[in-house]
Amino acid sequence: MRSRTWESSCRIDQTVRTDRDEAWHVERACMWRTLVALGLRRMLFGVESGVDSILTRFNKETTAEQNALAIRTLSVLGVPTRYTYITFDPLMSLGELKATHAFQGRTDLLLRPEPGLGSRQIIRGVRDEEWVAAHTTGRPLHTGISSMLVSMECLIGAAYTRQATAEGLTGQPEPLMGRVACRYRDWRIGVASGWAQRWVDRHFVLDYTFKSLEKVLDGAPRHVVRQARVVLKDAAYEVLGDVIDAIEQYDLERPEREAALSARIQAALDARAGMLRDRMATTVAEVGRHLSGEHAATLAREHGRWASATSWELINAGESCA
Repeated sequence: MRSRTWESSCRIDQTVRTDRDEAWHVERACMWRTLVALGLRRMLFGVESGVDSILTRFNKETTAEQNALAIRTLSVLGVPTRYTYITFDPLMSLGELKATHAFQGRTDLLLRPEPGLGSRQIIRGVRDEEWVAAHTTGRPLHTGISSMLVSMECLIGAAYTRQATAEGLTGQPEPLMGRVACRYRDWRIGVASGWAQRWVDRHFVLDYTFKSLEKVLDGAPRHVVRQARVVLKDAAYEVLGDVIDAIEQYDLERPEREAALSARIQAALDARAGMLRDRMATTVAEVGRHLSGEHAATLAREHGRWASATSWELINAGESCA
């Protein structure tokens, strides 16, 4: 019989719960291994943040430590994962943005799969920092985040939107998009979010091409395509560091400097895009050696379009929350 694989999504608290004992966590670990054995190809988890104050604001009912333990557990169990993460939100402070950058850069979360270890040993191990240090892959968390540099949208009727409205940040509804216009409490983060969206949009089609190829490939071709996506994730993480560095050069109480900050961030993105163009040329050449036919032609076409881009246009001109 031909084997079947499948993908789904799940809450992170189906792996780690602060109100459950070790026996519950061992049972969950066994469950995840069973799902992998039954053909689980990828499971999506909405982590959304690694900062407690942001998680509270998002009403996620999880904590940063809980997220960290779950990511460790899933990686050691060998569960193929995708994590969503909201980097910018209109109510965030600079301290929260810096903590977000730090969490996305953590190298103690993505651990080596250990198929030979028992579930109880894993549950205890991920809570032992020395054990974690001995089992880490060394890869930063951002390499496992599905889409980098995402900004929170203020959706019509959402609890988060009500918080932003209470702060006097929301504007006119945009019914066609199901959202409300919103500005950032920290104008500097608003500028950064706007440029982050431009970065995302400029690279969206190429990244989506890789993502689409990944879904239909297996074995070595799928692996090299995944690594190509990591090149884009690495660059996006570097951009996040750049915009934080730029923000710190401007005073929160001087919003009239918005144009200057915008120009500074654009210069940083221009520089990163130039470095990425060279890196991606090498990456696409490597991926191309594992593809043929329509797949190879599609990647070559989209890479050519991507490499020729020079502007920072938004795909959706009705940009929200920026």
